[in-house]
Amino acid sequence: MAQHSLKESDLIAFDHAAAGHDGVLSDASGDLVIKPCTAAEVAFYEASTAHPDFAAYMPTYMGTLSLSSQSDPAAAAEALTSIVNPEIASVTATSEVVTEGTATTSKPGDPGPAHGKKLDTGLSIVLENVAAGFKKPNILDVKLGARLWDEGAKLEKRAGLDKVAAETTSKSLGFRIAGMKTWQGVAAAEKNSTDKGGYKNFDKMYGRMFTADNVQEAFEEFLFVESAGITESVGKTLVERLLTEIKALEKIVARQESRMVSASILYVYEGDGKALEEALDEERVLLAEKSHSKISGDGDDEEEDDDDEEDVKSKVDAVKLIDFAHASWTPGLGPDENVLQGIRSVIRILQGFLE
Repeated sequence: MAQHSLKESDLIAFDHAAAGHDGVLSDASGDLVIKPCTAAEVAFYEASTAHPDFAAYMPTYMGTLSLSSQSDPAAAAEALTSIVNPEIASVTATSEVVTEGTATTSKPGDPGPAHGKKLDTGLSIVLENVAAGFKKPNILDVKLGARLWDEGAKLEKRAGLDKVAAETTSKSLGFRIAGMKTWQGVAAAEKNSTDKGGYKNFDKMYGRMFTADNVQEAFEEFLFVESAGITESVGKTLVERLLTEIKALEKIVARQESRMVSASILYVYEGDGKALEEALDEERVLLAEKSHSKISGDGDDEEEDDDDEEDVKSKVDAVKLIDFAHASWTPGLGPDENVLQGIRSVIRILQGFLE
């Protein structure tokens, strides 16, 4: 296993969690996301090597962060309280604190450090930061599923989550907006009408106010930000790109045998209109060059694909599935219709923008 040293002083609060997950951390470079995890989440990521098409829609799994113990239990408990993600119920505070740890990358087939056992907060999962590389990332978290609890949930919790589903689009559409943030442009930032970074933040309560009849308005709010230079034309380009990715994701999920309770679609795009158009232009040039190269028969296709990835300096957007704290691979049980309902509803809503 390759190991990469990380210290507490290297970790900072992660400020691009659209759904408001408290306690998620990042490294100083901003390339990594570090969050407390369940054994199920680690196992799901490690087993994804057997599902390469699906894994392409997951954040890159860098490994796990093992935390060293600290002699002061009170300080440890306080520190751990600040990093525990409240939506991961099986993570509990212990007398360990983030002082120094190791990000360990498992080899394919390695069962991982948990070996299926319950994890405490001494272990966090280390993932790529999907929002890294964007100048002003706009971020959308779409929580999937009409049923939001797994088989291990107590009856009281099931009832509470069923109530949330019934009162939101989760039950009717199989998804709800869990949170989003959009950059509002330089002028908005100067007027102090947004947070200090010029962002407008939409928390989980925002998503809960929509119905099946008007939830398209949330996508419109997210995808068409005129004050930041995201014009109607560019916004429709984003819709087309996102629709293409979600359709591809639907086909892949339909071929998997898994259960992903409370997983989300994460969509990130460049929120600075000028930077977005530049990134789109750069992408078009690269695609044209690649097409010309194939027609002329010059170069090796695999090498060209690698070169394209290296040449791209600007990012347009990214689509990922995230939040696998209650996910598992379930051979013999067929596809996850609970998740597919939500994905298919998103497809229908996006198609509405293009009709």
